[in-house]
Amino acid sequence: MGTLFAGTLRALLREKGLFIWSLAFPMLMATIFMFMFAGIEDATAFDPVPTAVVADEAWEASPFAGVVEELGEPGDDQLLDVRPVADSEEALRALTSGEVMGVLSVDGGGEPELALSPGLQIGASTSADAVNRSILESVVTAYVRDADLMASLAMADPALLADPDRVAAAFSGGDVTEEVSLTRSAPAQTVRFYYALFAMAALFGAQIAVFAICWTQPNLSPLGARRALGAIGRTRTLTATLAACWLVSFGCLVIAFLYTRLVVGVDFAGREGWCIAGLGAAALLACALGTALGALPKIDLGSKTGILTGVVCLLSLFTGLYGEPCMELADLVAREFPVLASLNPAKAICDMFYSLYYYDGLEVFAANVAEIGVFAAVLFAVGALFMRRQRYASL
Repeated sequence: MGTLFAGTLRALLREKGLFIWSLAFPMLMATIFMFMFAGIEDATAFDPVPTAVVADEAWEASPFAGVVEELGEPGDDQLLDVRPVADSEEALRALTSGEVMGVLSVDGGGEPELALSPGLQIGASTSADAVNRSILESVVTAYVRDADLMASLAMADPALLADPDRVAAAFSGGDVTEEVSLTRSAPAQTVRFYYALFAMAALFGAQIAVFAICWTQPNLSPLGARRALGAIGRTRTLTATLAACWLVSFGCLVIAFLYTRLVVGVDFAGREGWCIAGLGAAALLACALGTALGALPKIDLGSKTGILTGVVCLLSLFTGLYGEPCMELADLVAREFPVLASLNPAKAICDMFYSLYYYDGLEVFAANVAEIGVFAAVLFAVGALFMRRQRYASL
């Protein structure tokens, strides 16, 4: 049986067409997703608000100038893109031309003033403009509030100003909230598409078993006819054949997974080992699906691969692989018809990855793997039923 296993393995590796869907397809799609999703984080990044400051004598003498200068320091927490101008006329020109979103200045009494661009006025701004308006207003409001608090402290007890810790405590709002995560990793919308991609790629691995099972059938291939006349029984032949199919399918999935993790940079919550173990279960499911389809009587190989393609594409529709509308459809089916969703083996593979990404424990992962095992057992039983009923009058 070892010789049969090695021979089947070599024959499968020579069929280059088998690796188009099992290996090349997930790697190509993962690369496409990488470029598609590359700009999502950049699109949500915050840009400092372009702000003009009237750098006259009043501005230079005001402590507010130091606050604005600090907020304009380059870095991850930069709020303002400060652009000094000589006078209010130049600032007005920059404001009306759209070069800046607001103008900061100081009046004769040392009080800060803010002039907003017409596009930032309430009722005439977009959500992004509303954020910019809120930032500019908060800068001025916070400074005025803190300045008033400082003056009140000086009037009530000037000795307090000599204690830096008490002054810092007075201006600190304190930590009244604590950020916690209810899931193992921070939710990211893009990982759903990669999980759905792996579900599709795993099921397309069934094509490997379809080819191999057809090679064992005397009426579909000369190799099957020779094996039927050999000394090795059908059970041992199928066992060695399916073992070779599983190894090839699992190897393709592991290579695609390593490419997605190391090259594309998809986050798997630090559970790459468990993901590979789950891919082993997915490869077993693929072999079972290929066995059930490959054992269908009176259907040639081309028709069986066509049926497999249609089935896999239909099941992948309900994992959300084809875009945001399909993702919403998949969520709707899972929410409104959970029993129907649980009958989708592609959904089971997706949920297996979700369980590792979102949950600390492995209980949900074990349940998903068990569900995949049930699917595989049922499909193997269907394939065995068809194989038992096949009889040949002559070879």
